Amino acid sequence: MLANDEVIILVDENNKIIGDVPRRLMNFGKDYHRVTYILVFNKQGNLIVQKRTDNKAFCPGYYGITTGGVVEKDETYIDSAHRELQEELGFDAPLESQGVFVTEGEGFRIWGKIYTCHYDEAIHGKLVLQPKEVASVHEMRIEDILNNPEQLLFTPDSVSALEHYANKLVTPQFDDPL
Repeated sequence: MLANDEVIILVDENNKIIGDVPRRLMNFGKDYHRVTYILVFNKQGNLIVQKRTDNKAFCPGYYGITTGGVVEKDETYIDSAHRELQEELGFDAPLESQGVFVTEGEGFRIWGKIYTCHYDEAIHGKLVLQPKEVASVHEMRIEDILNNPEQLLFTPDSVSALEHYANKLVTPQFDDPL
């Protein structure tokens, strides 16, 4: 294994850990894994949405409604969420859990945990975007994202996370890992 190879937690259909795998060997369309989804709200109640860089392996150039990412080996959901928030947007904040859900689609099988937080430039400073992952950020209303009048391309897993949050449809939790 390469020294800088990210190692991803593998889980079964019930979100129980069954092993781990280097990212480069992961079968994203077949293997279940854990992902954090952070809905970052600004003072006006809008979401801070990320436009993904064109070199991302999954959905390059799409809009990611949430901040977050894959939970790595020896990480909890909450640890991953704080790490991803700092890496992608350059700040940290208290996170409120909104529950766990499962989602599947072309190229992904995910047990996700949704968090919410609030960003205020006066408190947190200017956002510092991760250049290799985040091309730009945009403020959007939840209603506009869900209705998508501009026909923007959103990552399908982040749409699923937002729908679960908006509808309060969290699946029964087997062991809600922190």
